[in-house]
Amino acid sequence: MTSHELDGQYQITSTTSYQGPLEMRSDGITEIRNSQTSRRDKANCLWTSTFRVLGETEVEMVAVADPTDADPDFSLLRPDGSPSRQPVTYTSTLKLMRKGDKIQMTGQIEYGGNVTFITMRRIGD
Repeated sequence: MTSHELDGQYQITSTTSYQGPLEMRSDGITEIRNSQTSRRDKANCLWTSTFRVLGETEVEMVAVADPTDADPDFSLLRPDGSPSRQPVTYTSTLKLMRKGDKIQMTGQIEYGGNVTFITMRRIGD
């Protein structure tokens, strides 16, 4: 599989171990084109990601969350778990599963003492 075969529209869902006061608002829909995405989440945080196929069952995802223009009450977490309005880069190796034209990528991101489980399911071309 090539990285361009990942192109399409995806539903992103996540669960996290984070138990703090900040509301997580990163779920939504994104579109991968030419192995890249760019979208704004519910808090207006800009997410840009790149995807690289590592093999038949793995994809590397590098995602940068930039809260510069996000809602005033929105923050990301620093590695020490404290709130931040600075961009944060997340890297993860996602498990790639395919059946026909259906694609799903799942994995976890460990950052700031928290673990976030992410699922990206292709919902359209």
